[in-house]
Amino acid sequence: MCGRFTQMMSWSQVHDLYHYQEPAAPLSLAPRYNGAPTQDFAACRLDETGRRTAVKLRWGLAPSWAKDVRIGFRLINARSETVHSKPSFASAFRSRRCLVPANGWFEWRRDGRNKQPYFLALADGSLLSFAGLWERWSSPAETRETFTIITTEAAPALADVHHRQPAIVDPGRFDDWLDPSSSASKLLELVREPYAGPYEKRAVSTKVNSVRNNHPDILAPAPERGLF
Repeated sequence: MCGRFTQMMSWSQVHDLYHYQEPAAPLSLAPRYNGAPTQDFAACRLDETGRRTAVKLRWGLAPSWAKDVRIGFRLINARSETVHSKPSFASAFRSRRCLVPANGWFEWRRDGRNKQPYFLALADGSLLSFAGLWERWSSPAETRETFTIITTEAAPALADVHHRQPAIVDPGRFDDWLDPSSSASKLLELVREPYAGPYEKRAVSTKVNSVRNNHPDILAPAPERGLF
């Protein structure tokens, strides 16, 4: 699964990644060193004219038919194996797809009762894009736009840390993922094949375990806690 990730980039970096035409004004991006569900993140999706646009979405998908927006706590990830058929995700998979920029994500390697956190990222430090789905949920009192991150089987280089990872879309396939006319078979191909990398695997301190810790220090390398 993916339960924490970082989004600590400038507007110019995001603009260069997605080649935005809109919005004209930069999107305000608060750094997320330890981003967690229920927080807002930048994402890329198509607007009504078919152009890529930047938006802020809350992590934790709330389908439009849900009675309570708090269902999002249970829908932070969508498995690539069932994303096209599970009722919570199927409609968004067909017509509301997005890209979520990230520097990397956190995963915990378990050994008995001990868990060692790792920061996982591309080896060259470049930005990556998670395959996401978004929804608009409304009540008489409010409207929220939310998202989920699709996960898939881990690449061989990461499987010793965790058996799942976010589905990463290569920049050359952004159009395929966002295009409303893309076939289900093409979309499933994109999210079911784990991104090969190469990756960096960095052991970090257990400070990341608390969502209250949102500062650069949690990304510093730390000794592995005697698991191996």
